[in-house]
Amino acid sequence: MPALRRLLESSGFLLPGEAQKIDRIMDSFATCYHRLNPGTFEDKDKAFILAFSAVMLNSDHYNDAIKKSNKMKFGDFVRNHRGMGISEDLLR
Repeated sequence: MPALRRLLESSGFLLPGEAQKIDRIMDSFATCYHRLNPGTFEDKDKAFILAFSAVMLNSDHYNDAIKKSNKMKFGDFVRNHRGMGISEDLLR
């Protein structure tokens, strides 16, 4: 989602380290994204799941405490979203 990248690259904006705060920010992002991009996702919850998952994937990728062999791969990421109706969107 380019919109999420744009939000996170905004000057002076840093995501907090606390998951509950990230959850609220991603919820607000998903609400706005869904409202401004009708038809992209069938509901705001799917936009939220994908946005929050992308942040967690990024954290996983750049966290030195996680062994390289344990880092999530793209296939794992897609598989984690099966049954939620967004895996097809990830493959576009």
